[in-house]
Amino acid sequence: MKRIIILSVLLLAALAGQAQDRIYVVTDRPAYLAGDLVYCSLFCTDEKGRISDFSAVSYLELISTDGTAAEVKIGLLEGRGAGVFRIPAQVPTGNYALLAYTARSQAVAEGTRRIAVFNSTSTARVKDGVSLVPESEYQVSVAAEQPALGGLSLSIPGRLRSGQDATLLIGGLDKDASLAVSVWHEDGLAPQDGKTLSGFLHGKAAAPGPRMGEYEGEIIYASVEGMKRSDDQATAILSTAGSPSNVYIGRSTEDGRINFVTDNIYGDRELVCEVTSVQGQECHINLASPFRHPAPEEPLPPLVLSAAQRGALVSRKAALQASAPLDTLDLFLPKRQNLLLETAPAITYHLDDYTRFPTVREICVEFIQELQFVKKDGTWRIRMIKADGVEARKYSQDNILVMMDGVVLSDHGMLEDFDAMLLEDIDIYPEGIAISGVAYNGVVNFVSKKNYVTALHFPSNVRVVDFKGVSYPVWYKGNAPKTEERDMRQLLYWHPAQELKADETLRIPLHTPAYSGRFKVVAEGWTSDGEPLRAEYSFDVE
Repeated sequence: MKRIIILSVLLLAALAGQAQDRIYVVTDRPAYLAGDLVYCSLFCTDEKGRISDFSAVSYLELISTDGTAAEVKIGLLEGRGAGVFRIPAQVPTGNYALLAYTARSQAVAEGTRRIAVFNSTSTARVKDGVSLVPESEYQVSVAAEQPALGGLSLSIPGRLRSGQDATLLIGGLDKDASLAVSVWHEDGLAPQDGKTLSGFLHGKAAAPGPRMGEYEGEIIYASVEGMKRSDDQATAILSTAGSPSNVYIGRSTEDGRINFVTDNIYGDRELVCEVTSVQGQECHINLASPFRHPAPEEPLPPLVLSAAQRGALVSRKAALQASAPLDTLDLFLPKRQNLLLETAPAITYHLDDYTRFPTVREICVEFIQELQFVKKDGTWRIRMIKADGVEARKYSQDNILVMMDGVVLSDHGMLEDFDAMLLEDIDIYPEGIAISGVAYNGVVNFVSKKNYVTALHFPSNVRVVDFKGVSYPVWYKGNAPKTEERDMRQLLYWHPAQELKADETLRIPLHTPAYSGRFKVVAEGWTSDGEPLRAEYSFDVE
């Protein structure tokens, strides 16, 4: 029976590896300035267009004929993804494509989202990517209207006053659905054509990707540099400053490569990689980029540029300069959780509650009963002191995981004379844990006041690198600014994963800006049984 179960699991894994993902990309608007934020919503489907929950992360690249201009990782949860990235301020004016893919599939043109980018501070242009038109011949561009799908209804008054509160109603379905909803100013800055949901649904299947599927989270690929013998096997630990749960262990293959299977590391972080077990050799880790930098599968049409667009560009630039920082406007959505330590029982020492001592070793001697510094063979080690069930006998445990600010420190001597005044808390987890098949008798995390761990002098087998993690999933409520500045918002609302229950109506509050213009509401998504949805509606602000 056990053999049958194992064979069944292997068969399912093989079938999953043969399947392919297709990604449909939705953005909050069709046109941006260089330096703008781009909000994204992703729908991951199988070859038949049904939502697929296999992959846990996707990769998105902003590309033109000049190459890749921006990269972002977006986590997937039950086939849906959300994220945000900023267009670099130096990118040239032109049409761009957002290509999305997963580890087990290539990007497909049908899933591409085309956007226009205008650089209002530079004359740089994408090579052969701009068409100059005299003002007298210019015709205002608008985002191409797409056909409605699935009976989704949108309702809002067709005319509103500037600075007025209003309510957008979304409903008309007898099934549950997940939608991307956006409300934005239609000012005539838009690409000349774009991809449609209908085109995606009738498009070709994606080609298989070059790597194994990532169903738990991103797999970080690395290589061990400095191994002298091909028959050696290295063990490496990867951890991140600020998060004690982001700890991963990998072992090298014969060609010196190591894979770290993560649960998705969110945000841009400093990542610490340590090679721990190559006897007598100076080794370190090099990380490989997961991005493929593909070229556009189809030629991108040139972006029409004219002096007639000057007014819209000036308004956009003023709105961008007046916009608040990202973290003050956005609200976070659920994401994949790494619960390595979050649910484990902990003993916390908040050091301001105790008499301060100058070094970590003195703290352990004076009042932390659970930890003990010992010196063995000239090397400092930290042991954990535990008691039996009735606390009648105490005993020490080696092989504990020692961290500072979430970064694993194999050399405990780095902490022996560390300035204890820089520490805020000491979190002790006395229960045993297992990471990637490696068992530890307990965990201790020394929490500094300002992530001082990255300022430590690490040995040569450790590398500290900047790491671009998965984008936090966010939505934008579109609140009017509280300052006295004029409300110049171009985006009034964005939600990448709006849940709509069957036979219910969503009521979304909006507040119109302080200027007049035409605005568009767009909602796209899928029902719970895989039916595609799309609806759009325009209204005027006077």
